Amino acid sequence: MSDSDRPLRYAALIIIVLVLAAIVLPSVGVLNDLGYVGAKTYLLVLQDNTELRNTGGYLACVGSVEIQNGALQNLKLYYSHSNAYANGTLSAAVNIGGPESFTVFYNTTYVRFWDMNVQYDFATFAPLYASAWQQLTGQRADGVIGLDLTGLQELLKAIGPVTVANETITWRNVIDRVHFADVATKGEAGQPALNVFLGQLANNVITAAQTADPVGKLLLLNTLHTLAQQQHLLIYAPGALTSYDGAILQQPGDYLYVVDANSGSAKADLDVNRTITDHVYLAANGTQTSNVTITYANNCGWTYKVFTTTLVPNDAALLNAQYNSPYHLGPLVTYADNLTTISSYVEVPAHSTGNVTYEYALPSTLLPAGVFSHYTLYFQAQPGVTQYTLNTAVTLPQGAQLVHESNVGNGIVANGDVQVEVIYR
Repeated sequence: MSDSDRPLRYAALIIIVLVLAAIVLPSVGVLNDLGYVGAKTYLLVLQDNTELRNTGGYLACVGSVEIQNGALQNLKLYYSHSNAYANGTLSAAVNIGGPESFTVFYNTTYVRFWDMNVQYDFATFAPLYASAWQQLTGQRADGVIGLDLTGLQELLKAIGPVTVANETITWRNVIDRVHFADVATKGEAGQPALNVFLGQLANNVITAAQTADPVGKLLLLNTLHTLAQQQHLLIYAPGALTSYDGAILQQPGDYLYVVDANSGSAKADLDVNRTITDHVYLAANGTQTSNVTITYANNCGWTYKVFTTTLVPNDAALLNAQYNSPYHLGPLVTYADNLTTISSYVEVPAHSTGNVTYEYALPSTLLPAGVFSHYTLYFQAQPGVTQYTLNTAVTLPQGAQLVHESNVGNGIVANGDVQVEVIYR
């Protein structure tokens, strides 16, 4: 392959099945940070977003890879439940330290290694994961790269079917095949373990990417860019690619971020439809009251159990909480990252709908806009969520006249962040 193809080759090598470090970028400095020039070691995580966790999904498979001058070396993948990691070190409970919404609610600071992504964002989780990995294995990492199963599907859409152990793997069957390998890892005789299956899949997809024609490679790069925007691909690399690390993006004005964690150990989340309804009441003095309802339509044949945390501006005061669920716990109000967090545990029976509603007050979220009053709401989408419905309503102060609004109304179907804006006088 010629030198002109090296960036494409580099992207193909390190992206597939958690072996990814960057979307091809023009900055030589960034490429150096990522190991294209020199050597870097990255930790890898495959997040199963059919079993949602805070940063995208249950940690199904973990590992590491070394990248030296654009070449992949020493790829190692492990089943996350394995007792033996590198150097024969035994996995153990990990002291996560926070956030309080989790540690206070569950009265513990310790979690299993594969459940340690309880932080609100990947940028906070990644260095904790790297530290835990170093304690378990003695291996230091320069960054952490995450991909969820939706991202894996989209990569196979772009690349096309590949063959693993005489079986054709496509974007349509890859999630089922990963889950089958997951079950096999737990004791199904005659079937490859999850890390073995993913390693074989990675090698074959890399080959397919390397041999693709220019149009195919361009499609792959466009897919990677979209996955990064939608947070199905997350990259934590200190000093580089900070826009791909899934960090909390609190903006001036109002802010809303709903983070769900499947607490039932069941692959339910791709069959649970989420609707978030936010109704804001603005007062003439600039204060506001908000009603946020999180609705779960459970289309599965078993109960959906979810630990949900809603992040809102730091000076919010919870006024009331209501639940439409046969069993629930909460609410718990804590504070972190200059935000107020409201947490609850909710159970939604099979083929039914449940919800939780929070009413809270804010002293002000209005922005100065000359002779007009300017209200904005930044709704941040959780990594791993493939699609949700957002309903928004803003009630203006009595006598106010609407000048402009955007993303206000019902039935906004989104797979990323949404910015709401209202200008009035």
